[in-house]
Amino acid sequence: MEYKLTRSKIFLFSCLFFILGVGLRSYFSLSFFTVYIILIVAVIILIFGWRKTLFRLLGFGGIIICLAIIRYNFSLPNINENFIAFYNNTEQKFIGTVVAEPDVRDSYTKLIVASNLLISAGGSKKISGQVLVKTSLYPEYQYGDELEISCRLVQPEKIEDFDYDQYLSRYNIYSLCFNPQIKLIGENQGNWLVKNLLVLKNYFIGTINKILPEPQASFLAGLLVGAKRSIADDLIQAFNRTGTTHIIAISGYNITIIAAILLSMAKGIGISRKKSFWFIVAGILFFVIITGASASVVRAAVMGVLVLLVSQIGRVSRITNALILAAVLMLLVNPKILAFDAGFQLSFLATMGLVYLSPILEKYFSNWPEFHGLKNSLLTTVSAIIFTTPLILYQFGRLSIVAPLVNILVLPVIPWAMALGFAVAAVGMILWPLGWVMGWFVWLALSYIILIVRFFGNLPWSSIEIKGLPWWTMLIGYILISLWIWREHTNKHELKTN
Repeated sequence: MEYKLTRSKIFLFSCLFFILGVGLRSYFSLSFFTVYIILIVAVIILIFGWRKTLFRLLGFGGIIICLAIIRYNFSLPNINENFIAFYNNTEQKFIGTVVAEPDVRDSYTKLIVASNLLISAGGSKKISGQVLVKTSLYPEYQYGDELEISCRLVQPEKIEDFDYDQYLSRYNIYSLCFNPQIKLIGENQGNWLVKNLLVLKNYFIGTINKILPEPQASFLAGLLVGAKRSIADDLIQAFNRTGTTHIIAISGYNITIIAAILLSMAKGIGISRKKSFWFIVAGILFFVIITGASASVVRAAVMGVLVLLVSQIGRVSRITNALILAAVLMLLVNPKILAFDAGFQLSFLATMGLVYLSPILEKYFSNWPEFHGLKNSLLTTVSAIIFTTPLILYQFGRLSIVAPLVNILVLPVIPWAMALGFAVAAVGMILWPLGWVMGWFVWLALSYIILIVRFFGNLPWSSIEIKGLPWWTMLIGYILISLWIWREHTNKHELKTN
């Protein structure tokens, strides 16, 4: 009997073939001739094997893989004399606009500048392409500033084991500029909406800084809006060693916590569970706006909303299709994030853990009491940790020994810290004295978390370095996790049939 493909499975396989095509092109430079051959073979298989489901699937799959490769190729720049990267390794003067929020560090600032004009002795010419400019802290520049920049353009290169050139390519950056001479020649040249979103975000963070001392202020800004640049290096390292960096990186996990807070609020004001879904989505949308609506936050919000759909849809097959579709849509916008954006990878894997592992762990811990959402928070976090560990070991080469214990100690406080912190900042933006009074309560919660993270992070055995793991070890890890999920799903199905 021939295997029958439902429309749902056809959709799922089509999405998976697209992801496979993007993945292949991410790691292998496939020529037009190679893509053409794959396409011809796929069409031949499709025509002559139409009566067989397997051949139809392979034929359509080959065509979709080719389309994915073509989409990736379209995302690559045509480096000619009209593109700024053509002039790498030469001294140049150009005019460009700051097109992203400045990345302010302790001793320097990074600006992403979209070039407009190349200036030479013979005149000027229109060009395109973005440049990452590393300059001093002062004078300060803002999003939308138009700058005249003189410097030596440098091509990004791999740094030890870090593919820095590929990392920058996801932002369409193919040129670097160090120690430039900069002249401000215009302002307010950027998108009006983006500019005002960034103003709102900076006002939000500024209110937090006025109400709370350090390091609590920087920690809360990282917790709420992912602004972790001002967090002290020793505290960042403590988060790394204790396996709690997910707390200060906006991801699907953080959005899920926000959703849980909003769900509790909805219940408190009498909104039904079904209607509360739209209340939560509206709350997440507001959060995206207040944080500046960066690409990483929008992706995290999409993942978080998908987790909410689990409770609405119920069926795993449908949420699987929704999850894969979300990944495909993100890859259509920017295919480079599949291989070169650790944030996208971790957020996607964490969401998979919440969808597929949380129900399994809940079965094992069904006898545990539910205390103010503590058990649910613990299980969702453990699910996310399990699903992201193989990738973290491969990408960063660090295994935290104390991560499970630290997460158990701090997780119950995180939702309260986020809820109180957001309320303090929101009230402080309107009525600062009241926000300052409320700030004492969130200060206690934040201080507790910092104390736990620093204590365990300073232990000499808190984490171990595992450098140079081959890619196949990560693959084995995910095969084992997949087998575990498949076994649990099979056992559940057998119990139902019996």
